[in-house]
Amino acid sequence: MLDLVVGLGSNLGDRLGYLREAVRRLGDAFDLQARSSVYETAPVGPAQPDYLNAAVRILATSSPEEVLALLLHIERDSGRTRTEETRWGPRTLDLDLLWGEGLVVSTPSLTVPHPHLSERPFALFPLLDVAPEATDPRTGRPLRASLDACEAAGVTRTTLVL
Repeated sequence: MLDLVVGLGSNLGDRLGYLREAVRRLGDAFDLQARSSVYETAPVGPAQPDYLNAAVRILATSSPEEVLALLLHIERDSGRTRTEETRWGPRTLDLDLLWGEGLVVSTPSLTVPHPHLSERPFALFPLLDVAPEATDPRTGRPLRASLDACEAAGVTRTTLVL
């Protein structure tokens, strides 16, 4: 059984609706353990609308690659098109496998923990809501320690609920 955290983001259309639908579908597929607060965050990359970001903690019997395949399927169903041109652009839905308890994966299609997790408050804040005890499985260092080095500008906890 894998203990995983999935990051969610949306900055186009019904942002909260896309996040809620993704959480519903993840809950249908996996054992949903926890939901984070919803954060409004400034985008990384070209000028575009602000994001809503969140995270969910799930238990999965699938492999990390199978979880990723479902995440990509949910994104496509939300109208997301992944191309090199849109890599840093706006999107209806962005789902990332951020972290797994004791899990290190490095393949051409998947890296866990997410390679820039400790530098991205929009991912780190929601992750720590659902997994406050999370550590970097490569170093054993608590991810919470990254908050000191992580610039929090542009991250606002909202009153929105998933």
